[in-house]
Amino acid sequence: MYQFVLWGYGKRGKRFMRNCPPGHIVSIIDKKWNDKSEETDIPMISYEQYKGMFKDYDIVIAVDDNAEIIQSLERDGIYNYHLLEDCPPEIVGYGKGTWVDKLPVNLKKENAYVLLGLNLYTMLLREFLMKKYGFEGLDIIPEEKNMRSHCFSQKYSFVKERQIQAEETVLWACRKICGFKSQKEIEQIFDFSNVIEDYYNPKLEKFKGICEGEKCFIVATGPSITSGDLDLVKKSGCKSFGVNRIYLAFEQTEWRPDFLVVIDDKIMTTYWEEIYACDAKVKFLGDQVGIKRNMENVYRLHDHILEFFPDIPKFSENIERRAYSARTVVYTCIQIACYMGFKEIYLLGTDHNYERKQTDTSNHFHKDYYKGNIKPDSYFKEKAELAYRAAEEYAAAHGIKIYNATRGGKLEVFKRKSLEEILREAGNEEKLG
Repeated sequence: MYQFVLWGYGKRGKRFMRNCPPGHIVSIIDKKWNDKSEETDIPMISYEQYKGMFKDYDIVIAVDDNAEIIQSLERDGIYNYHLLEDCPPEIVGYGKGTWVDKLPVNLKKENAYVLLGLNLYTMLLREFLMKKYGFEGLDIIPEEKNMRSHCFSQKYSFVKERQIQAEETVLWACRKICGFKSQKEIEQIFDFSNVIEDYYNPKLEKFKGICEGEKCFIVATGPSITSGDLDLVKKSGCKSFGVNRIYLAFEQTEWRPDFLVVIDDKIMTTYWEEIYACDAKVKFLGDQVGIKRNMENVYRLHDHILEFFPDIPKFSENIERRAYSARTVVYTCIQIACYMGFKEIYLLGTDHNYERKQTDTSNHFHKDYYKGNIKPDSYFKEKAELAYRAAEEYAAAHGIKIYNATRGGKLEVFKRKSLEEILREAGNEEKLG
């Protein structure tokens, strides 16, 4: 059994541990190791203790903001580490508790295979496939050569920095290929979101193309949102999306969204009663928390949390299977809007002026947007920016126009168009007064 040390006992680390079968994790590194030692039966250690007693084990880093950890490891000459984010979301702990032995990987024993990608997933998958098919050997080919790949190739005989042989079928098991070429076929076994039946919701198919050629607004919750602007959205006559707790604005405006989209598990868990009571014709709710009430206007949507940084995220054309998550619910809304057939999309309240790791509640339009013990998640502006770029690329390739109608803010990926200009173009200039 492949065993390793887990670095990080926060939200991501705990989620991974709940999904990981017993025996793989031998100890846990955490900066508060001494305070958390009674929370788990697995030994909690410091980094210094790892270097003294556990250095023979590889490290799996489960910390989201991990640049400093990587710098510390490499400064100490330690390159035998994996990033948990380089695994499929099913391994990380998303996706109905799916693990390596439950993923739909079907091979033929008589064929020759290699695993492309050096990560925790390929280490675990190799172990499982060897046992299931009785392979005498199964090499892992790093997707790129660097100090990590050299370290692992020295430590494990099956990790090889070599060329792919003509008779070998490549099992692509990493986030990106880095210009890799093969003489034979490549079988993708990393993103299973299109074939895992638990993700599929056939009820969503009725929305495909239902608004073909129409225009819509996507109303986010940035501090620039005002009741006056929401009134203008109502006067425009366009359909609109609202996100998360946008309903806090309802006391000040007659505007109501046609569609409400919520994928944030923290918001869903804390405010679910308000969300289900929200005045919106249709509600798309992410499945990380689960549907709490069966209502005709509530639709489960698989929020596929597939890490992408520093590349742009994938864009889903089949939301009945999944919508790709990208640190901003607006990206999910854009995927839904394109699926529904909207050809002109206006963004409002996408201020995009957060600083990385900033968690100030003033980042939203309402002073009580977060209340009680709930703390806002960190906003990774870099990832959101990449998501908006992906949306713009998809839209440009499919004849869809996306405009930023936000007043101010720092989102410049899309062309700007003011609310007043939108109403004038629609022949509703008299409604501006």
